[in-house]
Amino acid sequence: MNPVKLTMQAFGSYRKKTTIDFTLLGEHPLFLITGATGGGKTTILDAMCFALYGRSTGGRRSWGEMRSLGAAPEEETLVEFIFSYRNTLYKWFRSRKWHISKRTKKQKEDDTCECFQQDEQGQWKLLQAGSDKALREQAEQLLGLTCEQFSQVAVLPQGDFLKLLLAKSVDKAKLLQTLFGTQKWEHLTRRVRDKAEQLKIEADKNVSSQNTILEGEQVKDRESLQAKCKKLQEGCEQVQKALAAAQKHLEDCSRAYDLASKAASNYDQRQRRKTEEEQALVKDKEAEQQAKNAQAQLPKAEDFRGQAAQLREEAAARESALAAARRLRALQKETDAVRKTIVQKQQILTKAEQDQQAAQEHRQAGNRFVDDLHRKETEKAALDEVIEREKRRDAAAVLAVYLRDGCACPVCGALEHPNPTQPPRELVQLQQQAASLLKEISKLPRANARVKELEQMQEAARSRAQQARDALAEQQRVLAEKEASQKEIVLQMQGSASCDQLEQTIRTLRQRAAGLEQQEQQLRRRAADAQSAAAAAHTALQTAQKESAASEDQYQKAIEAYRSQPNVMQGVPRPDDTVAAEQKNAAQRTVTQLAGEKGRAEESFQNAQRSCRQLQQLEEAGQNLGSRYAVARRLADMLSGRTARKVPIQQFVLGIMLDDILSSANNLFSDLSGGRYRLLRWTGPVSGNAMAGLDLVVQDAASGGERDVATLSGGELFLASLSLAFGLSDVVQSYSGTVRLDSLFIDEGFGSLDQETLDTTMGALLRLQKTGRTIGIISHVTELQTVIKKQIIVEPLPDGSSSVRIEA
Repeated sequence: MNPVKLTMQAFGSYRKKTTIDFTLLGEHPLFLITGATGGGKTTILDAMCFALYGRSTGGRRSWGEMRSLGAAPEEETLVEFIFSYRNTLYKWFRSRKWHISKRTKKQKEDDTCECFQQDEQGQWKLLQAGSDKALREQAEQLLGLTCEQFSQVAVLPQGDFLKLLLAKSVDKAKLLQTLFGTQKWEHLTRRVRDKAEQLKIEADKNVSSQNTILEGEQVKDRESLQAKCKKLQEGCEQVQKALAAAQKHLEDCSRAYDLASKAASNYDQRQRRKTEEEQALVKDKEAEQQAKNAQAQLPKAEDFRGQAAQLREEAAARESALAAARRLRALQKETDAVRKTIVQKQQILTKAEQDQQAAQEHRQAGNRFVDDLHRKETEKAALDEVIEREKRRDAAAVLAVYLRDGCACPVCGALEHPNPTQPPRELVQLQQQAASLLKEISKLPRANARVKELEQMQEAARSRAQQARDALAEQQRVLAEKEASQKEIVLQMQGSASCDQLEQTIRTLRQRAAGLEQQEQQLRRRAADAQSAAAAAHTALQTAQKESAASEDQYQKAIEAYRSQPNVMQGVPRPDDTVAAEQKNAAQRTVTQLAGEKGRAEESFQNAQRSCRQLQQLEEAGQNLGSRYAVARRLADMLSGRTARKVPIQQFVLGIMLDDILSSANNLFSDLSGGRYRLLRWTGPVSGNAMAGLDLVVQDAASGGERDVATLSGGELFLASLSLAFGLSDVVQSYSGTVRLDSLFIDEGFGSLDQETLDTTMGALLRLQKTGRTIGIISHVTELQTVIKKQIIVEPLPDGSSSVRIEA
């Protein structure tokens, strides 16, 4: 699948209609998507994935999250993706509009989902239209990938590089099972495990139910339980007769108790009302006297108000002196700060002068070194002339130096040279001396460059020293101005008290004034409260008198009804209801006891009969559960990985597939790491209860051993993750003949690489691109902008949205 053209509107940061023509980048390009952070680079990948599956990369966001925040309600959100797959062009189109319903007057959504295939005449032929689900299923059928698979092997979203590399076996299994369709092994394991658990629960429940029934009935077997049922039935009949007689006696006792209790209660209430009336009369007199006393204190409150006003006027008079004292204190703090700054500037100046002196000494040393190299250059020229004279004097010896067996002699043409002339020793020594001088002279360009660099360093140090002097002079000027301002304020104050003394005096005056005002308010509040209390006490007295008269009337009626009964004392003002209550309670306890005995006897009889039937059914149902559970449990343990190696059946199958992925990934990873690293699957034992089979380690050729992948540096982890992504892409295609991945998009990760590793990675990506793949990289790394000339540049607009331009 290769992208051809992408169109977005009101989608993410692309509020205006934006079209990206990938054909401008050439056939199977390696290109860079670059721009400011948060500008909308990743949104381009989200738009491709959204057009195909209705979700952004990784399935994270849908329509609501992808619509531009600043888009107007009438603006349509759309994304159109044209791509080439198996030499055929396809177009996926999704849009959402909003309108007001005429019936409900509410905003509703209108979605358009369509996909097309271009025929041989260049016309678009409709493949599918309608629901979001139908369009997503059409993409899955065409590409052979779900949204999650597409995000793993074709679009690598930001932050997902390390997910597959560092995941534990259990988490890695979740990622791989979706890609390779191994869920059937997990489903099989779950079904067998659930079946074993179900059988165990049923068997345990059966035994527990039998024991519960026998323990509850307190018998050993079903025969004993049947004898108990017969005995309980006879007891129920006896209790029923005794309960009827007790209920008749309770009705007589209750009627006698109600009359005595009512008369006693009304007598007690009459006494309480009389007492309350007497107390209310006393309180009414006390409240009236307190109100008179409080009114007599009001003239004293007026005196407190006048004294408080005088104190506040005196405090206001001292405010002007306090303001001058505060200005003086602030200037003193500022002056101290300037003095500290002057000390710091002096230290900076000293350091700058030292740097300037050191730079000057380094420059002088560099000049001496360059002069020495020029002298050696002159010596080399003179020595070359001497060597040339020696060569001309003995040409045969010089020629012998360049003779090689099998190569023709330039004089006689012979291929063998048995007796070549030996060069003079003096000539050899002169040549060696010339070579030594040439080696020293070769340092001259770097030495000249270094001298220029030292000149620049000396000038920079001189500039810093001058800046330090200027800064120091400025701070000294500021200090003089602030000291002069302090002297002026001191002359204006003319010996006034200090700031703290003035603040304390003003605070004391205001506190005294507030205290007098508070006393005034308290006196006035006491007078008002006393007046209100007197009125409330008088109202309470009237209420108590009315309630006392009403309670007297109620008592007379109740005592007459009580005395109308036979066999009661007539002259007692308050009847004793204790005896009647005891008789009623005794009768009630008898009825309650007999009713409880009847209910318990009937319940025990019914429970015993029900327990007999249940026990027989449980014994018949529990005979074969134990053997069935044992067989299911052994099979579930084996499939779930509860063995010595702790490898479930699904992870065993995924381990074979992961080996293929690592084999493909190591071809690139070994190249990127200079042959140092290879990824391996850990097949050894693991501690605890963790599942194994899919954990990864890295083989380090430098140390000759294996170690955890988490020990790799940030850049090395990125290279390993990138290699694993390419390996995963290759293996997914090989396992599924319908999947063809011609493009790969990588979102960030290159910022963690040093320059050498970045160059190696770019070389590997270029080689992969030459094999016919389209590779897109999202990154803000500056070095990539220099290396990758084909770029999609995302630029912000003044309204907060984004635009795109292509540099090919």
